[in-house]
Amino acid sequence: MIVKTDAIVLRSMKYGETSKILTLYTREFGRMSVIVKGARGAKSKFGAALDVMSHSSVVMYKKDQRELQLLTQADLLDQYRGIIDHPDRLMYGFALLEFLSATVNGEEAHEELYAVLEHSLLALNAPDARPPAVLLHYLLRLIHALGLGIDVQHCVRCRADFGEESTLQKHAAFSDARGGFTCAQCPPAPDSLRTSVETVGILRWLDTHAVDQSARLAVSDRAAKEGMNLLQRHLSSHVPEMRKVKSLSMLDLFS
Repeated sequence: MIVKTDAIVLRSMKYGETSKILTLYTREFGRMSVIVKGARGAKSKFGAALDVMSHSSVVMYKKDQRELQLLTQADLLDQYRGIIDHPDRLMYGFALLEFLSATVNGEEAHEELYAVLEHSLLALNAPDARPPAVLLHYLLRLIHALGLGIDVQHCVRCRADFGEESTLQKHAAFSDARGGFTCAQCPPAPDSLRTSVETVGILRWLDTHAVDQSARLAVSDRAAKEGMNLLQRHLSSHVPEMRKVKSLSMLDLFS
């Protein structure tokens, strides 16, 4: 059947002399693989609509039992020039795409996941965006949308509120198995990762604010590294088939 949906291009590869195979994340169907015949020809009608990170409206012939669908039309909605024209933001944009691609498999509609990616790209595209804050916020939202149960607001043992000054001291301890941090009064779990109080505070703030507000938050390099490491660790511990996110090691924070 012929279907139309909005989509964000996650990956692109050459196929044959003039075609492309794309991985899309679509609003109505989730992650999909498509072939686009003639996409690389001299007279291609697609333009930038098939570029990685482009947000486009696409038309395709879809068969439920076919792994590779045939895309016949694509109209560009947004190319996120504020990301792709700025080297300091570009790798963060790739990280957004790669984390979704690494954790989600199969065709299944997930409106929340699509919205998380779209809103995060829009936030990163804004002139005043701070890329580390956008990526941390995105990872928190991705974890919540996947139902992986992370709590950055309370102690996972005694449920003390981290808003109370006495619950945290010089550092905290994050447990993947328990899905959160222990307070200063509770013994850490055996799998705990030592984390600064600053990082806990940043994650708590991001967890309660929309991405357009979070995008302007100044985050220290230390908090950004710690936050990204523990959120990636949490994802990988709960998604056994999760692939390595190569772009994370190429961010300016880790160079």
